[in-house]
Amino acid sequence: MVSVDTIRAYTYTNININYLIKNGWRKWVNRKDGTVSYFKKDKHLLFWYFPQGILLIKFSISKFYYGTNAKVFDLNNASLIIKLVNHRIKRLFPSSSSIVPFENWTCSEIHPFVHLHADNVKDKITYLECLKKLYYPRLKKHTYPMGIQARNKSRSINIYSKSDEIEFRADNKPSSISFQDLSINNIENVIRFEYQLKKHSVKYHFKNNRKVKDVLRKDFCQNILLSVIKDIGLDNSFLYKQEVINRIKKEFSKVKARNLIEFITYFNEKPEDFINAKYPKKTQTNYLRILKEKNINYVFLPYKVSQKIDFTNFEEPTKSTLQFSLFKILLIIALLKFCNIPQKKYYIKPVALTSVFTTEAYYYEDGGG
Repeated sequence: MVSVDTIRAYTYTNININYLIKNGWRKWVNRKDGTVSYFKKDKHLLFWYFPQGILLIKFSISKFYYGTNAKVFDLNNASLIIKLVNHRIKRLFPSSSSIVPFENWTCSEIHPFVHLHADNVKDKITYLECLKKLYYPRLKKHTYPMGIQARNKSRSINIYSKSDEIEFRADNKPSSISFQDLSINNIENVIRFEYQLKKHSVKYHFKNNRKVKDVLRKDFCQNILLSVIKDIGLDNSFLYKQEVINRIKKEFSKVKARNLIEFITYFNEKPEDFINAKYPKKTQTNYLRILKEKNINYVFLPYKVSQKIDFTNFEEPTKSTLQFSLFKILLIIALLKFCNIPQKKYYIKPVALTSVFTTEAYYYEDGGG
C-alpha cells in the first residue's frame, strides 16, 4: 500500500514575534547569512516561522498518527490527518484567523513510500544486493550493508530493510526509539522503497498543483512511485541468470547477444573496478540502454528466491508470514532499560534543525519528530 512519511508545507501569514517568544518558540540564527527564524516542536509536528511572513510545518504522517513511521498510513484517510493538523494549528494560534486551513498550504517536500514484502530474510538480502547494482539515472548512488540511497540536491531514492533501520537506531541513537517502534509486527522481511521529493523537484514537476489536498492522495503518490520505478527499470522483474541469457538470445543477433551476455555476466559477478577497466562508461551506458529498451533487467538474481517481488504491485500481501523477531524486540527493550534514558525536554539541538533544509544521512530522515 502506498503511503507518505514526511511532508513539508508552508503558508503566508503575519504572526507577532512577541507572541511566539511568549509561547515558547525558540529563536534560530542562520550562521551562513544571519537570517532569523523561530521554531517550535509540538510533539511530532515541527513548526517554523520566518519574519518575512512564512509559516512552515514539517512532520512524518505515520509517526504523527501512529507514533512510529514503520506503519503504513492509508491515504484514503488523509482527511483525518488534515483535520488533526488543523486542530493543532488552531491550538497554537487560537486568536489568529488569517492562517488558511492546512489543506490549502503549499507542499514543498513529500516522501511517498511503499513496503515491499520478501518471503523471508534470505530473499530480502538477495533483493537488496540486486538493488545495489542497479543504475539510478542522474542520481549519485551510496550503498550500505542493508540498503541503498541514490540522490541529488532535489530528490532522493531510499531503499532499505525497515527492521534493520530500527535496530540501527536502537544501537546508535536509542533515544529515537519509541515503544510503538517495538510493537510493529510483520516488518522483518520488508523492503522500504521511499522517494523523497524536495522543494525544487516538487515545484518543477507539479508547478501550481502543490496544495496539501492535491498531493496527499493515494493516486497522486502511486503515480509518483510508478514513474520513478519505471525510470530505474524496476518495472522489469529481476530474473535468474539463465532466464536473462535466454531473453537476450531471443531478442538479439548472435554476435550482439554474445557481447551483451558477457557484459551482464561481468556486471553482476565482477567488482566495479574490473567492469570500469574493461568497458568505457559510454559502452556501459549503451548496453544498459539497449537492454532496458527490450524490457530486460540487466541485474539477475544471484540466488534462488522463494517468491519473486513485483515492484509495481503496491498491494499488501493477503496472508503475511512475516513476523518481527520477538528475540530482537526483547534485545532492544533490554538496551533501552540498560541505557536508562531520562524523560527528554522538548529541546531541539541546532544540528538537528538542518534536516528541515538539507538531505539527511540515510537512516536519520524522520520528518522532524
